[in-house]
Amino acid sequence: MKCLLYLLLLFTVTNSNAQLLDNSKCAVFTDEPFFSNQFIKTNGIREIKGVISTKASLKVIEQRNLVNTYIFDKDGLLSKQYRSFNGSTKKDTTVVNYVYNNQKQLIVQRTNDSYGFFSNNYTYNSDNLITSKTYCRDENSNRNKNNFKLAKQHVIVKESFSYDKTDSTLSKHTYNNQGKKYQTITTHYNEHQLVSKIVKKLIINKRKSITKFEYNDKGFVSKKTYFPNYNKTENTSTTFKYDELGNLEYIDEYKNDKHITHKEIIYNKSTLLMKALLIQDIETNYIKIIKYSYSYW
Repeated sequence: MKCLLYLLLLFTVTNSNAQLLDNSKCAVFTDEPFFSNQFIKTNGIREIKGVISTKASLKVIEQRNLVNTYIFDKDGLLSKQYRSFNGSTKKDTTVVNYVYNNQKQLIVQRTNDSYGFFSNNYTYNSDNLITSKTYCRDENSNRNKNNFKLAKQHVIVKESFSYDKTDSTLSKHTYNNQGKKYQTITTHYNEHQLVSKIVKKLIINKRKSITKFEYNDKGFVSKKTYFPNYNKTENTSTTFKYDELGNLEYIDEYKNDKHITHKEIIYNKSTLLMKALLIQDIETNYIKIIKYSYSYW
């Protein structure tokens, strides 16, 4: 039975969307959902669990008894993310919960911190654009942060958005609690309708920042460069490399052209499932190793 199940899984994976990771927003391995919903749903993945170990330069690998875990619903949407870490006195866990509406739009992203829980809550218009973002502090009705139940929600900040659109740009205007516009973010598209740059402008001090994007021959993001000050050269950049099927393999991070971090994603070649993630600090050669296992619906 196990052998048959494996063969069925192998057939399904190799005949569906080949990319487990969706790097279209350059948000892999962040709090944002970054897995391909279609890949997760088609292959019936319920949980991806990553076990963490580390290796210092000239040292042996050490097991850390820490995990990164991703849990999905039956539609392939990321519903929960766990990240354990060593706190000042004991091991602790960050939990991120995701709630979606019937259109599969993310409407709540809730995270715990040292004070309890906070959440970002979203509404959308008919064009699938965010019309409001509300930051709240949320009370849990029980003491189990892994099983959050909302008791009371305290609205702290509510921002709203309006949009202007042309053939090659989309401008997003941000309004504060008093309904005053304080920021405009303009996304520019190239002739292939891929994002070429994003310009953020603050209304009061007129300060601008810019993010530029480059693409490979298959239309995948190959480089993202962020200039915090529009008129200066200081920048941070990230380069991305993919295999022949479009699976993300390497991520390299730079600050003013100095190589800071190298990330390598290793796949199981027979199933195209992510097998491990290696994160190397270039200066110290300290490496974090995350090995992944899967469970299914």
